[in-house]
Amino acid sequence: MSLQNIECPTSEILYKCVYNELPAAENESVKMHVKTCPKCRASFTAILKEKVGKETQGLDSKPQSVSEQKSDSNTKSPENVVSQNPEKSQSSTPLRTVAPQFKPAYPFLEPPTKAGSLGCLGDYELVRVLGEGGMGIVFEADDRKLDRKVALKVLRPELTDENFRQRFEREAKISSSLQDDNICLVYQAGAHNSVSFMAMEFLKGENLEDKLKRDGWLPVPVIFKIAKQIALGLATAHEKKLIHRDIKPANIWLESSGSEGDFKRVKILDFGLAKSTEVESNLTAKGMIVGTPNYMAPEQICGEPLDERADLFSLGCVMYRMLSGKIPFEKENTLAVLHAVVESEIPSLNEMDQKLPKEVYGLMTKLLCKDPSGRPATARKVVAMIEAIENSGFQNQSSKALSSMLFKAPAIQMQKKGKVPVGAIIGGSAILAAVVIGLIILVFRYMNPSDSEPDAKPNVEKKSK
Repeated sequence: MSLQNIECPTSEILYKCVYNELPAAENESVKMHVKTCPKCRASFTAILKEKVGKETQGLDSKPQSVSEQKSDSNTKSPENVVSQNPEKSQSSTPLRTVAPQFKPAYPFLEPPTKAGSLGCLGDYELVRVLGEGGMGIVFEADDRKLDRKVALKVLRPELTDENFRQRFEREAKISSSLQDDNICLVYQAGAHNSVSFMAMEFLKGENLEDKLKRDGWLPVPVIFKIAKQIALGLATAHEKKLIHRDIKPANIWLESSGSEGDFKRVKILDFGLAKSTEVESNLTAKGMIVGTPNYMAPEQICGEPLDERADLFSLGCVMYRMLSGKIPFEKENTLAVLHAVVESEIPSLNEMDQKLPKEVYGLMTKLLCKDPSGRPATARKVVAMIEAIENSGFQNQSSKALSSMLFKAPAIQMQKKGKVPVGAIIGGSAILAAVVIGLIILVFRYMNPSDSEPDAKPNVEKKSK
């Protein structure tokens, strides 16, 4: 029986297709039609769910012949199937069961082949949503062809502008070209039914943003472990002339090691804003600021030419967040943040110089230098600096006590090395003078107690000038 002259297959044909009772060619023809017809897809999925439900409960998977089913009017769809309880066959009103329809939350998906899944996109069975952004949705999915779990990033179909599609495809191309232990691996990129997708390795664990929201700050050895692996991943990208441009805690993944509270590896995510230092991209309009303001380099905000040192400034901001528990350049609005990044020094931890190893403070000062020429030249140089500090024996100190003090330390402005502000000199002298005067008064009162109050305790009061 050919479907070429039939607008929609009947309910009987759909049932036979689900239960593989049609000839192979006809079966394939019905499935092709179901993919393009929302009404038939809903009916097909309802029958499929009914079949899965019967198999799960250990019931006979073969349905009752459609010719034997009773309905009010016709039997074009399973919604109209009437089931009558044999124990109540004398009842005037038979029980009516309506098979559930497949109403996908994401209309671009095809019917699922497994109970509980969201639907299918090509060779991928989508299990659940992992996250959503302005441009894309990330699903946990099963690769049915290669039998492995993946993270499937899908471009929102409603973004029909060609620039969005080109940007998405560019991200996929860049990511798939970067083979590194500290960069999330891309398996495949393509499009199915005009929906662009990217299949990436499925990672267990959490992103650094979530960890910092929960823990506040991290011990220095852990900070170095994370920062060093970020730098190693950036080094691979930079050596391919690519700048990430959006290094921030939310784009740093801490891959779970299996044991609670620990991670085995750091992965850099999302190269959607990556820029080549060799090829001028026309996907970003001139004057447009891209990135996350609190972690952006000053030259990135000012629209100046960028190189890999812009990512190193962002890495410094991430390290500052891990050390202090505070978001760098946090202000009341985006405009204030942008102004602070360009004009203000980042709130410093230099009050803790006697506790924080000078080498650590020196590394932070270099990474957060406003002038790119003052920063380390490459990401591999940052790795070398971190390893040198690790080998210096600073870890013999109590990292927990150190991090605790860093977390509680008040934020102050970072001063240039070798210069002491005049205000600090005046303020310090005034405090010293007040202490000396207080001691003199205290001694005088002990030596000359008041006649009216022979037992009175010394009382030092501040005199108004």
